[in-house]
Amino acid sequence: MAGKILLIGENPQSFLLKALTKSLEDASYEVQFSFPDKHYLETMINNDDFPEIVILYLERLEDAQNSFFPRMEKIVEKNKGIRLYFIGSLNEINQAYESIDKKHVKNAFERPIDITTFLKALESGSGDYSLSDEVKKLKLDDEKLTILVIDDEVVQLHAMERWLQKSYNVITEKSGTDGIALLKQCKVDMILLDYEMPILSGYEVFCILKNDPETADIPVVFLTGNNESETVRQVVGLNPAGYLLKNTAPAILVQKIDAIFDKLLKDK
Repeated sequence: MAGKILLIGENPQSFLLKALTKSLEDASYEVQFSFPDKHYLETMINNDDFPEIVILYLERLEDAQNSFFPRMEKIVEKNKGIRLYFIGSLNEINQAYESIDKKHVKNAFERPIDITTFLKALESGSGDYSLSDEVKKLKLDDEKLTILVIDDEVVQLHAMERWLQKSYNVITEKSGTDGIALLKQCKVDMILLDYEMPILSGYEVFCILKNDPETADIPVVFLTGNNESETVRQVVGLNPAGYLLKNTAPAILVQKIDAIFDKLLKDK
């Protein structure tokens, strides 16, 4: 067991919060969720088994800032062994700092986080890692369009990179959360998105992208290994820029991506 985490948030059913919990559990952390309840916190702090790590997931926690946050600050100030982390938008983080002094916060991470970077921070126990500090180093050709491929199958990612890199800049990510985080750092012209993925499915990632004004206009092409009629119907029903079967011959697959780009450029 890597350790115990108290994860405090307002919406445990949100896609990103569920993905974060799953990633932490996969990394052998024991995660306990709580709503921002100061009375519950009082009960917990008197327990010898209080988690060393506390994560405030700041989305929709505005109402907690005048009551819960000051008590959280006092507990962290009194118990020096507690490591407190913020996860939120830049605006949410700045607002939280108005209620909890920065000196009591180990680190703050912009949402959606790069889970690999975040796990490094938890493991090291330091404040040296943050999304803004560890930007993915990308060598992009300004003359080429850029494609982000999101797929949990590493073999598939490597294959797509080999097939496409002659004509396009290709960026690969192994999960929806990492793909979403990368889009905060880098502009892409198309996303090839695996429809069947664990934690965050392709459908869930698609919904997150389309509900964010910063990513809503990026064309998404689904990748699927399942050509059954029901799966195809579900994929097409989302109205993506296209969909491709993973078992398509490489040369044909590249031609289809070229054709999708051509159509998109003509429709502009």
